[in-house]
Amino acid sequence: MAAIHRRPLAALLIIAAFAGGSAHADDDCVAQVNAGLASVKQAQDLQRTREAANDLLLNRELCQGRLDLLDARFALSDDFEACRRKGATFSDQVVRTLSQASDELTDLKASWIRTCGRHMKD
Repeated sequence: MAAIHRRPLAALLIIAAFAGGSAHADDDCVAQVNAGLASVKQAQDLQRTREAANDLLLNRELCQGRLDLLDARFALSDDFEACRRKGATFSDQVVRTLSQASDELTDLKASWIRTCGRHMKD
């Protein structure tokens, strides 16, 4: 008789473990995206400093830095969308920031080509 009552309990524990694991995975996903946002912000600040130090005159190195930032932002946008598809929830600020970014990235890439393409041909 005791074995009969343990089966439902075992099933509930297994279900709870999967649900807890899913919540933990969502937390990891959110933490990864938040860390990515901080990293991109830091890289943008560094890039602005480098460009200002060069009197805002672009060269191959600075253009490569801009391209690296674009690539990082594309990767972050992909990670964000993947997390959202998995059910992860983000703060309103993160959602606004990354939703706007994904809309702008294609235009930014085209702008980079117009601005930096000639510097990258060397």
